[in-house]
Amino acid sequence: MFRRHHPNTLYLGTAILLAGTIVCDPVHGATASARQQVRTGLKQHQAGDYSAAAESFAAAQKILPEEPRVTYDRACALAAEGKREEATDLFQQAALAREPELVAASHYNLGCLVAQQARELFGENPEDAEVATREQGVKLLHQAVTHYRDCLRVDNDHAAARKNLETLRLWIKHMEDVWAQRDREKRRDDLDLLQFLEWIDGEQRMLEAATKALGHIDGSPRQRQAIAQTENAQRLLADEIEPLQQKLEAALAGDQPADATTAQAVQALKQMAQQAKSAMFRAADDLVGRELPAALVAQGEAIDSLNEVYRAVAPYEHVIQKAIKTEQSLVDTAVAIVDEETDESLVDRELLARDQGYIAGWSETLPARAQQGLAQLQEGNVTQTEIGPPTDDQQKKQQQTQAAMKESYEKAIELAPKIVELANDASSDLKEGKWQDARPKQEEALTLLKEIAPKTPPEEDKQDQENEDKQDQQADQKDQPQDGENDQQQEQQDQQQQEKSGEQKQQDLSRQQAEALLSKARQREREYRERQKEQLQALQGTFQVDRDW
Repeated sequence: MFRRHHPNTLYLGTAILLAGTIVCDPVHGATASARQQVRTGLKQHQAGDYSAAAESFAAAQKILPEEPRVTYDRACALAAEGKREEATDLFQQAALAREPELVAASHYNLGCLVAQQARELFGENPEDAEVATREQGVKLLHQAVTHYRDCLRVDNDHAAARKNLETLRLWIKHMEDVWAQRDREKRRDDLDLLQFLEWIDGEQRMLEAATKALGHIDGSPRQRQAIAQTENAQRLLADEIEPLQQKLEAALAGDQPADATTAQAVQALKQMAQQAKSAMFRAADDLVGRELPAALVAQGEAIDSLNEVYRAVAPYEHVIQKAIKTEQSLVDTAVAIVDEETDESLVDRELLARDQGYIAGWSETLPARAQQGLAQLQEGNVTQTEIGPPTDDQQKKQQQTQAAMKESYEKAIELAPKIVELANDASSDLKEGKWQDARPKQEEALTLLKEIAPKTPPEEDKQDQENEDKQDQQADQKDQPQDGENDQQQEQQDQQQQEKSGEQKQQDLSRQQAEALLSKARQREREYRERQKEQLQALQGTFQVDRDW
């Protein structure tokens, strides 16, 4: 039934055949009139007049409504005519017959109809299908697989059903691989450096959680399957490090040839990313060997390396906002445990302590970033718009923004050391389960972080502008289609400009940042190796690994 002309395309041949695959015999014991209607229907079907055949079988069905072969014959004609829903209902009725041959043929044809529906849904280029279409189409193909299996349960020698079953399984697997690769490529193109880095970090954290859960799965078949899935996902994630390195190089070097300092900074960052990649592959190898503690150590190293990359490249404001968001989550957890709203046994103290330590590390970078920001403000450069010098309103907003940033930079220089101290102390408390001691330190650190955060300048007359926009929209309702298209085009242009500006702001890493990165690279390497030893010591002996999987 299926032919593979192209690895990405599912081809459906003749779905229903009365001769050969499908045999619609005349009904034995029927009245002469019904028997004649069936004979007429068969001749009409063989001649390609499916509509007339369906009418003949329908006439016979009225005479013999309980005869499954007539129901089956009519379903064949309707299917050939393209009336899939009606044919499906009748094949389902015929599948309840007592004759094994009729039951097997009905399930086979049900599988063909569902597979045909999936093929039409995917079209000629299934590799380009959107996520919703993929899910719907694969669901239909799994239904077809079920029908083919039902056919084989009744008739194990049904060659066409077995062939189609294997073809569908291989096609689904192939297309899922194609879609996954397409999604990876799209994600690499669509996400900027920080978005891509944070996506990798989030995926690695999920794999770490999955590895921890492996020790609690009962039954060796399930455990082997879960390990294989986690190991495969870990290797796929490791393959994303090379695109990350390319984004790092583009962010620092840009289109111009890099000077010596920038080139060294790029190399240092790429080396940090390479450490994450190596750790990911080690974790995958450890999973294959079912060495869960070692795999967890390697996964923790990967997360640490990704965090080091983030510390080096994240802009000042991004660091503050991420620190606030993370600290708020940690405070909420501590409050829930102290107030006995959450069972402490359900919380992973080590992970919370690690994130608390990351906040200390991020905060440690704030004074240097603030000094750099102040130096740039003192240069007093006035931003030019694309069409000329800034207007008075633009200059006013720029001055407000600069004043807010200046205040933030000064507070960061003053308060960041205290945040580092509080976060480190809280991290130590969390490792020991001292929630009562950690909570006030976390809350104070959160307060200081919020105090450092730049204050957004007030947006004057915002409400008046919104009211004016609403009135304009009502007044121009008659012209909505044309105006809507123009507005949409303008919004798209504005959004593209904002994204371009935001990306430039995020990725415009200066020479000073490169020099600061190099000055700390060796220190980070020493700290990294020390953490490796500590994590390995902490995890050894803490997992009971069943060697009889």
